[in-house]
Amino acid sequence: MERLFVARLVELIPEHFHSFGVRSAGTWGMTGSPMTPEAAHTLQLLGGDPSDFAARALADVPLADADLILTATRQHRAVVATRAAGAAGKALTLREFARLLGPVSVADLDAVAGAGDPVGRIRAMVAAAMANRDHAPVRDPAEDDVVDPYQCPMSVYRHVAADIDVAISAIFELLAPVQAPG
Repeated sequence: MERLFVARLVELIPEHFHSFGVRSAGTWGMTGSPMTPEAAHTLQLLGGDPSDFAARALADVPLADADLILTATRQHRAVVATRAAGAAGKALTLREFARLLGPVSVADLDAVAGAGDPVGRIRAMVAAAMANRDHAPVRDPAEDDVVDPYQCPMSVYRHVAADIDVAISAIFELLAPVQAPG
């Protein structure tokens, strides 16, 4: 998730890439481990870079400083919520965040943050998503989770990568909308 998000930042708003601090961390095990070959392969297919990846523990990430904390699953979100004061109010699963942004338009964000301020836009997106939390029910809460493909067949990795890509694409349609030629 982190590496694909970074790839989209570099691709779509390179002049603002350094305005964002994007970090990943795990809620258990494998600190220091590289990405699995299957994850690295699917990431590369989507334009991401798996080089120099090393798993990091959640304790090593300053959650209190984050504007938004995206997790893979609702279980991860619950763990995050217990680790730092205020984290519950800014933690969502990736797919939940994308779903809650469904009713939000580019015009809504332009009115709050303007097109030239991606940091302001992401903050406005977080506020809008949180405001929609009670108004955008999901049929099955498991739909907000990204399946962990670890030790699964390559087909599962491809499916999971597609789910992540769809959610990240929905976010970037609002964060960095393509402007029509003028």
